[in-house]
Amino acid sequence: MSGRRRALAAAALGVGCELCALGLLATGGWLLLSAALRPPILTLSVAIGAVQVLALSRGAARYGERLASHDLGLGVQARLRAWLYRRLERLVPAGLPGGSKGDLLARLISDTDEVQDLVVRAAVPIVVTAVTWAAATATAAVLLPRAGVALLAAGLLGAAGVAAAAALGRRRSAPLPAARGAVAEWVLQALTSAEELAALGADEWAASQVADCERELGTRTRAVAAAAGLGRAVATFAGGAALAGVVWAGAAALRAGQIGAPELGALAFLAFGVAVLLQGLPDAVSRLPVSRQALRRLADIGALPDPVPGPAAGDPGRAAFPARAAGGAIRIVLRGAAVAYPGDGAPGAVPAVAGVDVDLSPGRPVALTGPSGSGKTAAVLALLRFIHLTAGEMTVNGADAAGLPPDQLRALIAWSPEQPTFFPSTVRANLRLGAPHATDTQIAGLLADLGLGAWLEQLDAGLDTVLAPWGHPVSGGELQRLSLARAMLADRPVLLLDEPTSHLDRATADAVLATVLDRTRQRSLLWVTHRTEELAAFPCALDLGRLPRPAPAGPRPVGRPVGRSAQP
Repeated sequence: MSGRRRALAAAALGVGCELCALGLLATGGWLLLSAALRPPILTLSVAIGAVQVLALSRGAARYGERLASHDLGLGVQARLRAWLYRRLERLVPAGLPGGSKGDLLARLISDTDEVQDLVVRAAVPIVVTAVTWAAATATAAVLLPRAGVALLAAGLLGAAGVAAAAALGRRRSAPLPAARGAVAEWVLQALTSAEELAALGADEWAASQVADCERELGTRTRAVAAAAGLGRAVATFAGGAALAGVVWAGAAALRAGQIGAPELGALAFLAFGVAVLLQGLPDAVSRLPVSRQALRRLADIGALPDPVPGPAAGDPGRAAFPARAAGGAIRIVLRGAAVAYPGDGAPGAVPAVAGVDVDLSPGRPVALTGPSGSGKTAAVLALLRFIHLTAGEMTVNGADAAGLPPDQLRALIAWSPEQPTFFPSTVRANLRLGAPHATDTQIAGLLADLGLGAWLEQLDAGLDTVLAPWGHPVSGGELQRLSLARAMLADRPVLLLDEPTSHLDRATADAVLATVLDRTRQRSLLWVTHRTEELAAFPCALDLGRLPRPAPAGPRPVGRPVGRSAQP
């Protein structure tokens, strides 16, 4: 069933449920006053049967409405979260402008929850209330026109008051999602930096920052709740006015002989049902501004341009992906490449690095070195197509990378980042992320070659050990080698290894380097390092620190690296 059909089904079932509830009240009121007059029992049999049918139908309609609305809301939420994850997957590696982990977490969880509430707790209830109130007003007008006028006036009063309260809440709710994001950001930072904060004696400072954000969130939440409370007060007054107006009009009609006591009972109970119905309107309307702000924050993510926009299917500029060379080899070449991070690529901005010439060919490993800030990581991200080149070109087996789908290119590259991430799962599951079919023997053998054999033997559960701070913490050097093993197990034709030995001692680093060079003879390899002593093992090396620094404007300076070139 499509989303539109689910929405119509949820609204129809909700209206049916509320109509059954009103019908049950009105029929019950008629039945009570009719029974007080002691008529023949057969004259009440239809009303008794109607009460039973309406009661059962109300329960069934309520169940169906909940099922349809939640199915629609959860489906929208799931698709929205999947879309948001895909967007962040493209944006985060190159750095999200103005984004923080806590705020992104709030958008992924809280803001998408608000979108679900927009369907389940706002849109459907508002439609159901409006349609049911109109039907009740029409029914009352048929029985007694003045009662219909009373319900109409009360409904309009309630709607106007709730709308005014919602307008007040709209202004007050605008900062609410951002306040939630700030709390999530500070809590996440405090948890991830707990050891450092304790060592510095700054844990109380961090707690005070969290408390400040919580107070701000509480202030915003109370302001929104106050506006919603005003709407509930207006709705309660409108419902009471509806009941009083119908009873007054009905009593006058009863004295004038226009209706009987049973009809007055039906009208009074019908008005009571409308009063109860109006009670849910403020909560539904108050969800709209908060949900709209949440949608706006999600739309802000969608409006960010892709750091590397890939060609769409059927795009004339989309090139056919180049065939692999003999043995499945891939050659990636950067010529005169300049790279700027997203947000720094405006005209006149200084690139992170410029004038980079690198040739990654099978059997010819390349080392990339340079001081901190020289652009090593930026060059790696450009090779992964996480960042666009601001100058120069990148080719893959002779084809311009700009015309190739980035995802297909990344499928050929195994990357070990400078700061790898492992998930709270087993050693085996973490290492199989890029190689689902790797056997335990292959994993254990590679770990032994990387100097982690003794470490693996000491684990109580071996490859089934869960890597988590609360279970089995991993040192920086172990984490680097595990990340290196994960990249090598992927068995992809290109390896990009960013500072894989920065946390290792000299002897262990030399052994790891020898293992990597031996196991990757038939692959293209880029080894990023700040250890100058490792450069002797590479026939090609490029020192980014010796390149001319990029200029903010004018033509890009052309220079070649001093020492061995990264070109064949």
